[in-house]
Amino acid sequence: MPDYIIGPIAELHTLSGGSGLRRGERMRDTGVLHNAAIAVIDDKIAEVGNADEILKKYDLSGNPARLVTPGLVDAHTHICWAGDRADEFLRRAQGESYQEIADKGGGILSTMRATREASVDDLAQNIAARASAMFESGSTTIEVKASYGLSIDACKRELDATLKAQDSTPADLVPTFMGAHAFPPDHSKEEYLDLLCAELIPMAAAHPAKAKFCDVFCEVGAFSVEESERVLQSGMTYGLKPKIHVDEFNDLGGVEMACSLGAVSCDHLLVTGETGKKALAESNTAAVLMPGTAFYLGKPYADARGLVDAGCAVALGTDYNPGSSMVRSMALTIGLAVAKQGLTPEEALTAATVNSAAAIDIDAGRIEPGMPASFVAWPCASLAEFAWQFTYIQPERVYN
Repeated sequence: MPDYIIGPIAELHTLSGGSGLRRGERMRDTGVLHNAAIAVIDDKIAEVGNADEILKKYDLSGNPARLVTPGLVDAHTHICWAGDRADEFLRRAQGESYQEIADKGGGILSTMRATREASVDDLAQNIAARASAMFESGSTTIEVKASYGLSIDACKRELDATLKAQDSTPADLVPTFMGAHAFPPDHSKEEYLDLLCAELIPMAAAHPAKAKFCDVFCEVGAFSVEESERVLQSGMTYGLKPKIHVDEFNDLGGVEMACSLGAVSCDHLLVTGETGKKALAESNTAAVLMPGTAFYLGKPYADARGLVDAGCAVALGTDYNPGSSMVRSMALTIGLAVAKQGLTPEEALTAATVNSAAAIDIDAGRIEPGMPASFVAWPCASLAEFAWQFTYIQPERVYN
């Protein structure tokens, strides 16, 4: 007998069809069912189908719901940080650019200083509090980058904190190591590259947090394409799969390099050109877009419509971080993808579930027998209404 049944459900988007990246027409097929039900046994989905048949079969009362989707998967966050950058937000509002602030010692280096001063307990509490708030907004799986410490001791404490935070949040956390977020001022570029490849990356690969990825910020003022490739190759040597922040402000050719290495994802892509789109379309690399970053910084949005039409597998993340995206809601992210980037609600939901799961190399974001019981009941009657209400919608209940 099921432990419980969710149903009747007015509109259920199952995203059934197996794991892995979806592109083209498959992004529009969300496996929608009407008058549906989900039967759960031992926290696993036992049956999905017609509500009348399932309720009659088990002779149980169901928990009715209007709209149900898989638990949302946030494929890109930086929620391990200390301090704040409220002053930078106000400076940008007065006309300073993100890069101008960084050139004056702000930006990532400002958060580096605060994060280096924080204890493991403080960082863990910050991660757990942010992840729990994101869970309450519908995100059941959250990627977490260790990306601000930029020293052997501070990077280790970030990973320690991510591991510790998992015990204090209902969301599932997926760690990424990003020692290549910026060049810290206490080393020359070459010294820090040597430290990354000889000490930081091996430490992260062996850490009990089990980080799966090595990430790098390929951008003017950060890591060049050649430096980024060196970092990613080093990560691969130690079993860390490559990811890259790329084309956020400048198209340097990093997408093509990362795809040639078999990167799991290329993230940001605000200025990606046709060559980059072609490389992504011909690869098994996810194109992870964070419309909240463009929204927060006042930048043009990534060409999501063009990427999908070119055959790229688009995924979504919030990029929740203290400097360029104080956005924690994947519902808002989905809405921005529809309202500002030309995706259909079905494409955006696919991008925020099965594709974002593939972008962090996990099997999640689907409602079908055998999968964990991870789904969200929303206070609206359809996916169209969900997208319409994206600025404020919150779940009725999150199951995970």
